[in-house]
Amino acid sequence: MLINKYSKLNDIILERYNCMPVILRFGIQFGFGDKTVAEVCKQYDIDADFFTEIINIFIDKDYFPQTHLQEFSVKTIIDFLIKSHQDYRKNKIPHIEKLIDSLEWDSSETKKNKALIKNFFLQYKTEVIEHMDYEETIVYPYSIKMEKILNNEQTLSIKELRKYAINIYADTHDDIEEKLLDLKNILIKYLPPSSNLETEQMVLFEIFRLEKDLNNHSRIEEKVLIPKIKLIETELKQMI
Repeated sequence: MLINKYSKLNDIILERYNCMPVILRFGIQFGFGDKTVAEVCKQYDIDADFFTEIINIFIDKDYFPQTHLQEFSVKTIIDFLIKSHQDYRKNKIPHIEKLIDSLEWDSSETKKNKALIKNFFLQYKTEVIEHMDYEETIVYPYSIKMEKILNNEQTLSIKELRKYAINIYADTHDDIEEKLLDLKNILIKYLPPSSNLETEQMVLFEIFRLEKDLNNHSRIEEKVLIPKIKLIETELKQMI
């Protein structure tokens, strides 16, 4: 069941605790009592409609209001994407890394197995961080600038418009989630059970959660941000 602006935020978390990290990305802190989504969003100066749509995407895999999401400003969309990046960098990726470090096998296997998983995960971590850095230094600033130009908040530079296009990003938008599938397969299919099986299960659980989160993140970029910037580019080129 989808939430709406009149749903109590406390009830949402109690019934769908998996959406809690997404809620926290908006800067919302606990202690909101029985306030509705609309009331909490007003308190934190958050667009309640955008907040509701994002939470619904994360709690229902079949829900994705592409057209409605494209109606929100580029800045609103990118602010959320950057907050997601911050969560990946500071929380989700380091947490998985620490869990991997704590895995143990029989003494003869621990070093070898841990090195295999750790090296694989570090390669993945490097790719993800490079991907996010590129988005934050090139793609997102460009996208915000295009919106400002369209809104007459910034001067249109024909040279700059021809220098870069969102298609460059779209054509190289790597599926960085694939490496997580490989890592899951290593743990599930190829390595012997660790001696601390509960930790191994936690590693897999956190990888599944990160994978799902990244899938939603990528969908917002590919189906909302990129098409929206393409439309803006088309409109600006018609002004030249």
